[in-house]
Amino acid sequence: MKHAASIPPKSSDHVTPVTCPACRSTSIVTTAKIPDADSYWRCTSCGEVWNAARAQTNRRRGYP
Repeated sequence: MKHAASIPPKSSDHVTPVTCPACRSTSIVTTAKIPDADSYWRCTSCGEVWNAARAQTNRRRGYP
């Protein structure tokens, strides 16, 4: 039996963007203490605010 710590998290459980979707800057922050799929992120370069989970849902529905 595996311990819970040895099981990798599901991709939907751990959503940490690497770059800003608007300007591709790596200077991004969140106010969430433990970032998850519902966390909002802000780019400190351009000011864009986004939620990765909502962006994926909108892409599946055909929104830009």
